[in-house]
Amino acid sequence: MKHKERIYLSLFAVTAVGYFPFAHWISTTPVGTTLFLWLAIFYGLAFLLAVLTIPASLMCLFFKPYRRDAFLLLILSLIYIPGCIYSIQLGQQVRMARMADFAERSQFLVEAIEAYTRDHARPPETLEQLVPDYLTAVPGTGMMAYPEYKYYVSADYQWWPEQNPWILLVRTPSGGPNWDMMLYFPKQDYPENGYGGWLERVGDWAYVHE
Repeated sequence: MKHKERIYLSLFAVTAVGYFPFAHWISTTPVGTTLFLWLAIFYGLAFLLAVLTIPASLMCLFFKPYRRDAFLLLILSLIYIPGCIYSIQLGQQVRMARMADFAERSQFLVEAIEAYTRDHARPPETLEQLVPDYLTAVPGTGMMAYPEYKYYVSADYQWWPEQNPWILLVRTPSGGPNWDMMLYFPKQDYPENGYGGWLERVGDWAYVHE
């Protein structure tokens, strides 16, 4: 193994610790992207490779021509595996903290819908009906990777069992073929499971882990 290759492998193993928190953070910022969440699959593949590398490296330690590289790969694998596990867990914590900020930030939109409902004895048919009396403009989410609120009145989602007059929804895929989303029900009667996954309460909202 060449000297540069050793350096690149070492850097890759070390960066795994910060990669997943960064990927989740950048996807929930005003200038964010889900690109890094998609690229996380390479860290997952590297995790499997690191697991397989441990027994292979132990075997190669008995052969002098391969001993140096085998020892390096063994050490890097032993660093990478727990580092990657910790990074994934920390990334989820970062993501849910950002979603909690989003839920709090969205309260003004919920209040505008509720005010319209009180004044007209029915919820608005679209968010555009809140402008200009209740909002100056239809807001975005503040997350460029997940920019839009989806708004539905009851007639639009009869396949959902909860009897809410309206709901808010933001699709928040977390990389790969994934259908995570944030939900707001006025009655806040969120089930533990449903909509393709399990639900985690986030303030007055719920996050669907697909």
